[in-house]
Amino acid sequence: TGPGAGNRPASDYDAKNCSHGHCDRRADYLRAASELLIDDLKAMEAVFAKDGPGRKRLLEGKPEDGLAVMFTGLGSLSYGELAGERTKLGLMLHDPEQEHDCFSDNTHNSDFYDEQGMVNVYTGTYKRPDGSVIKGPSLKDLIDAKDKADGKRIDAALKKTVATVTVIKQTADSGKEAYDQMIGPNNPEGNKIVDNFVNTLVAQAHAWEAAVAKLNIKIT
Repeated sequence: TGPGAGNRPASDYDAKNCSHGHCDRRADYLRAASELLIDDLKAMEAVFAKDGPGRKRLLEGKPEDGLAVMFTGLGSLSYGELAGERTKLGLMLHDPEQEHDCFSDNTHNSDFYDEQGMVNVYTGTYKRPDGSVIKGPSLKDLIDAKDKADGKRIDAALKKTVATVTVIKQTADSGKEAYDQMIGPNNPEGNKIVDNFVNTLVAQAHAWEAAVAKLNIKIT
């Protein structure tokens, strides 16, 4: 949990100006991993393309089944995955090996964009890099139409979670303290920053859970 973990100079990948040895192997790995990531993204895109199997299954199935899948994904990521396994565990053990991105030290960004992804899915919006926004019918529209009070509770819960994870991202981006140090031992202030995120994620999941109970959607 000391500062500086994850730093690696570009020369560690430069066979002609190699530092720390094995630069050719590191470069080969980086190239292979990048190509694999592109392949995986293309495969995911194809699943939901116009004639993709995922798109067909979603459109040909019952609306209730599609809604159940979406709410299950939101609840599972918010509660068990992100709040629990990826955040609370590392905080409890003060162990960076248990954090979201233990090798890249990019946890603050993953946390932030995981939460932003959940907001995007729930609100049916996506902001492109050029600033334009894609928007369509959403889970939020459905909840608001069913019970405005539930909708307001979810909106408030999402807003709080975005605020707590923004503190994590800004703290790391500023260079003041990396995520490793935030979850480290003998750092009550840093621990609190991360624990606040966990607590708002849990509250967010419970807000969705309460609303979904009124929609007569079967979630196992």
